[in-house]
Amino acid sequence: MEGEAGAKQLRERLLNAQKILVGIGTEWDPKTPERKAKITTAAETLRRLLSGRDYYVITSLEEEGVLALGIEKEHMAAPFCVSFTEEDWKNYTAWLAGTLNRNLVLLELGEDFKNPSLIRWPFEKTAMLNQKAVLFRVHKSLSQIPDTLKEKAVSIAADSVEFLLACGITEEKDEQEGTNGCD
Repeated sequence: MEGEAGAKQLRERLLNAQKILVGIGTEWDPKTPERKAKITTAAETLRRLLSGRDYYVITSLEEEGVLALGIEKEHMAAPFCVSFTEEDWKNYTAWLAGTLNRNLVLLELGEDFKNPSLIRWPFEKTAMLNQKAVLFRVHKSLSQIPDTLKEKAVSIAADSVEFLLACGITEEKDEQEGTNGCD
C-alpha cells in the first residue's frame, strides 16, 4: 500500500483505538547526523500521536537510539538497553495482557528480521489472537504480511521514519482539524 493511503487508514484506526502498541526497529537507528535529525523529528511526531493515549512502545534499538525517541520509561520496553530490567519486561507484558478484546492498533515501524521474536512475530500473534486488533507494518523493504493476517493488517512499503515525517502532525493542524493521527 502507498504511504498516503496507509496513513489515512492508520488515522481512522487510531481515532477508535483503546490501546496502541508501537514497535520500533532498526530503520530508526541514527547512523548519520542527517538521519538522526530526521529520527528526532519523527519521534516528536510519534509522541504527539501517542499523547493522551493508552500506549506502549517496544524497541530493538540500543541505548543511543532509545534516548533519541524520548518516550517516557513507563511506556517503553527496550530489552537491548543496559538499564532494562526484568521489572520493565513484567510491566510491558502486563500492559500487553490488557489489550485482549480491546480495539488495538499495532504500529510496527522499521523492524527487520534481526530479532523477529521481539516485535515482528509477537505483533503478528497479537493481531491474530485479538479480534479487534489491526497491524500496520511500515518498512521500506520488509513490509510483507502473512496470508493469515491479510484481513487484519496493512502493509506499507515505505521508510518508517519518512512515513511518520510525511504524516506531518503539528499542533496547529491537529487543532484546526480536530485529529490525533496522520494525514
